[in-house]
Amino acid sequence: MTYSETLKRFKSILTILLALVAVSTVGIKLIEGWSWLNCLWHTIITISTVGYGEVKPLSPLGKIFTMIVIIVAFAVFAYGASAIASMLFEGELRKIFTVKRMEKMVSKLKNHTIVCGLGRTGQAAIKELWREKVPFVVIEKDESKIEEAKESYPNLIYIIGDATQDETLIKAGVKSAQNMIVATADDADNLFITLSAKNLNPRLRIVTRANREENVIKLKRAGATEVILPNVIGGLRMASLAIRPSVVSFLDIVTHHGEIDLRLEEVEVPKGSPFHGKLLKDLNIPSKTGVIVIGIKREDGSFILNPTSSTMVLEGDRLIIIGTKEQAEKLKKLVRGEEV
Repeated sequence: MTYSETLKRFKSILTILLALVAVSTVGIKLIEGWSWLNCLWHTIITISTVGYGEVKPLSPLGKIFTMIVIIVAFAVFAYGASAIASMLFEGELRKIFTVKRMEKMVSKLKNHTIVCGLGRTGQAAIKELWREKVPFVVIEKDESKIEEAKESYPNLIYIIGDATQDETLIKAGVKSAQNMIVATADDADNLFITLSAKNLNPRLRIVTRANREENVIKLKRAGATEVILPNVIGGLRMASLAIRPSVVSFLDIVTHHGEIDLRLEEVEVPKGSPFHGKLLKDLNIPSKTGVIVIGIKREDGSFILNPTSSTMVLEGDRLIIIGTKEQAEKLKKLVRGEEV
């Protein structure tokens, strides 16, 4: 039983109980003609079975009506007790607390990443996010996959639900998220999730998986920033391993698949940065940080590959670098004007 189903059951029990109190109070009023307070008091002590005794002597019809109330109340309490027992023995109570705890944790996140789907692609995505210590939330409707992921990622933040539903996306904090990775195995679901997420947060950067190449255009029209074709990427990698294995080995190193701490990274030049308007040769980035600048992405989206020493750095640029994590952190401090 889900959290919503359990909550619905308790609401129905409470509604029936309140209705029983109201009907019994009105019934006694009509039958015995007592004051409203005495009728309500008689109903409460009858339903609760506290045994205070009758308020006033009951007529034969009043006794029959009261017996019916007692039987119905007993059935309601029995149903409520079975619901509570079911929650305790089936672990539903723990699930409810877990759901509330997850919702509280999600509410504290800002500029996080949402991963939809925990198939092989989704698992590879959260592995990289976990390694980079990027805050993220997983949406998966298969609870067994969540339980499996929790073994590898302690304190995993997740939402058990259907990512195609707006309610689920909102629970995952889509309105305050920065990125979304849509990695379900169904292109139709990916399209629907992308469209819904973009409507809820137009600023969201969405990277979507596609199984069929003809769906790439549809996904981009729906709002996907980037569309990945796993089968195409897998084929290209196999071909590259066959004809240029050393290049692939090097790329494995800089994409964290190797044992050497060397990575491809991007560093944004913020507004007011001391880097603005200066040439690369004047910044002395390699000597100060140890990183190598291999490209620059301008604010308009254009790229400068293998920039020369006379290339000027501007606000809004993204410097594409190769270096260790520590070296990249040094550069991030320098572009902000901090001492290293």
